[in-house]
Amino acid sequence: MSPPVYFDTSVFLAILKPESTAKQIRALIKELEDENVRIYTSVLTLQEASVLGFRRGTVAKDNITRIGKLARIVGISPDIALTAAKLEAHISDKASESEKDRAEKQRRKWDCFHIATAQIYKCSIMFAEDKPMQKRQSQLGLTSLKILAPRARSSTLNFDAPIASNGKAEVPKAPAKKE
Repeated sequence: MSPPVYFDTSVFLAILKPESTAKQIRALIKELEDENVRIYTSVLTLQEASVLGFRRGTVAKDNITRIGKLARIVGISPDIALTAAKLEAHISDKASESEKDRAEKQRRKWDCFHIATAQIYKCSIMFAEDKPMQKRQSQLGLTSLKILAPRARSSTLNFDAPIASNGKAEVPKAPAKKE
């Protein structure tokens, strides 16, 4: 069985809004399902995605059920909280804590919780639609977790594939089937 993967909130928001990348993300989900890869996300995703469904002037939508059909939703454990604190401390040590850094602090905290959850659940890849999250891999020096844009690459996943300079996995095409 392939190692599990993690979906950041931004992936679900792209599907729920929907954004221009929704079709590509659905192709990735199909690919993951075909390979029996488990998808995890955090309970934080439920809160973040629910805001979209409760905006003033919109019809309320049950985004929690929709997300639950695509991913296994996990809570925050003490191990996740401690790992998130360690990740945030690492970022804080590198930051000058300028006014801009302080404004980004809340975002940084959520990012660290998502990354920590992916690490605790031994995910090999974290898919994120937003660029700042994708940059966290190099910022934190992560080697066991790749943070990639959520795009299907082929009918066969290769979790050991090298990462291209564009941040996407270099996944070779599956060999042709013999008939």
